[in-house]
Amino acid sequence: MVNLSKESRDFLGNLRLYLISDGKKEKDIEEIVGELEDHLYEAEKDGKSVENIIGKSPKIYMDQLANELPVDSKVWQLWIPLIMIGVMAYNLLGKAINGAISYSLLELIGNILITLFSLVLIAVLFKYVASSKASRIKERLLFFLFGITPVALFVVLIYLDQSIHTPSVHFGTAGMIIAIVLACLFFAGISMWSKSWAGILIPMILFLPELLLKRTGFSEPEKDVISMALTFFLMGIYIFLLRKRRKTINEAN
Repeated sequence: MVNLSKESRDFLGNLRLYLISDGKKEKDIEEIVGELEDHLYEAEKDGKSVENIIGKSPKIYMDQLANELPVDSKVWQLWIPLIMIGVMAYNLLGKAINGAISYSLLELIGNILITLFSLVLIAVLFKYVASSKASRIKERLLFFLFGITPVALFVVLIYLDQSIHTPSVHFGTAGMIIAIVLACLFFAGISMWSKSWAGILIPMILFLPELLLKRTGFSEPEKDVISMALTFFLMGIYIFLLRKRRKTINEAN
């Protein structure tokens, strides 16, 4: 990689994020970023800045590049079904831990719509963050709002499902076992495909504390508090180890 200023490196990183969020092909993104990297390097040698190449509006420049590149429909055809199945597998395991699996028509439709809305929301958010010069406080506020919006929608869905009765599907013992096995196989398959333990470790971190505490003598409020504390503790350890590993890799390179 050529030696660029922090401003140029930040812009290239934001451009890559913008084009990924817009559903462009990885090959096309790398070609565009590589060409622009050379242009920025030559411009910096002549004492010019990023603005001399892209103008004063990063968003307009990124929009122009995005309009020139075709959308990678294969990525969306792959990732959207995978994400939808992942949400359902996660949901199945959560219900199985509580001892029963059942879905109402409203719950199924609501889960699909909220998941799709969340995907659109995160794409819009990443594009905005990548193309704007928002302050860190504003960015954190936006990510916080994004984080709580799907949660709030799922909570609303739970209350709606309790008040509006629609046809339901109930899994028997055999159906529940099959659903759990399929969900576990999905997470294991995702981990093997992505060559990462995240697909297995994250569900374990989220569900294992609750599963272990289920057979203890603690009261329900105590179980909820301990389960939440253990989940945050384990997730903190996982993130710490992940960041440490990435730092080690970066130092080695």
